[in-house]
Amino acid sequence: MGEGSLSQEDIDALLGGFSGGASTPAGGGSGGGGGLDDLDALVGGGGGDDNGPSFADIAAALGPSATPAPARSGAKAQSSSGNNTANLNLLLDVTLQLTIELGRTTMFIKDVLQLTEGTVVELDKNIGEELDILANGKLVGRGKLIILDDYYGVQITQIVDPMERLGGPAFL
Repeated sequence: MGEGSLSQEDIDALLGGFSGGASTPAGGGSGGGGGLDDLDALVGGGGGDDNGPSFADIAAALGPSATPAPARSGAKAQSSSGNNTANLNLLLDVTLQLTIELGRTTMFIKDVLQLTEGTVVELDKNIGEELDILANGKLVGRGKLIILDDYYGVQITQIVDPMERLGGPAFL
């Protein structure tokens, strides 16, 4: 992967560290700085690299707790929404790998070695079927193939339910 991009395993490890799991520092909560150094080391940060904010910067911007606080009412809620917008802006520069999957096939190695220019590979989807839209290898939506001038595009027709994306039960 390129510099500054995270694999799905790195993202899962980072999310697991903030969810209060076994990888949380023994000091309780996010009070210790040692866990942040481990996160920086995990994704190659911490070495004089100024390409983006470090995890320590992100954690400091998020505040003392990684879990969201209960909703407040009145003027306090309005002032905290400004802080949340600023915190969200830190995440806007995170790189994702977006994949549009036209179809799949299974081939033997000997068949792959015989591929040449002009070879037609049969896929498991028909023309007109919806395409899968994947972000970092996880299904996030479906769409249909369209042609815009001389370019291909994908028109999003369905966004997968966030609870379904996370693998949790869908609550009604």
